[in-house]
Amino acid sequence: MAAEKSDGVLLPLSGKLKATALGAVLVTFTTTLPYLTLLNTFFFSGVFLAGMAAVYYAVIAYQARLSYNQAFVLGSFCGIAGGMFSETISYLLIALAGYRPGMEGLKLMVDWARDMAAGKPELTEQLRVLTEMEALALAPVSLTPADLFTGILFAAVFYAPIAGLGGLFTVFRLKRQAAKGR
Repeated sequence: MAAEKSDGVLLPLSGKLKATALGAVLVTFTTTLPYLTLLNTFFFSGVFLAGMAAVYYAVIAYQARLSYNQAFVLGSFCGIAGGMFSETISYLLIALAGYRPGMEGLKLMVDWARDMAAGKPELTEQLRVLTEMEALALAPVSLTPADLFTGILFAAVFYAPIAGLGGLFTVFRLKRQAAKGR
């Protein structure tokens, strides 16, 4: 790519904070709310969409012109903040209520596999393994603060670049639309 110029309005700190908060809330929703977690089974598309929405909000609400680097960084901050909130909420849900976010999706997948394997004896072994995996996933767990810290670290590592790519994609699309409109 050629060198980018960021002529025009710069995104103020309040805009960055609001966009990051929006993206973090969307990441948290798509990683903890029942059935909405299914979005992330498709290559973390919920996290990607959160990065897209945050950067879109920043560009449209503040009429800011972001470079690709700025959009990636802003989206990445959304992923980091969202991962921190998501992991903390998940930790509290597991520790206090015994509820694990995302288990509805697992149950749907297992039920779908059972329906597909009905009447097919050659799939009996695979179905048995899947049932054992489901039992392991639904078994009660006890978490420590170290587990929370590790979860936050892994969420930051995975969510930041994905949300950053979502932000970058938004700026790419907006710049293409602007070039066509001229």
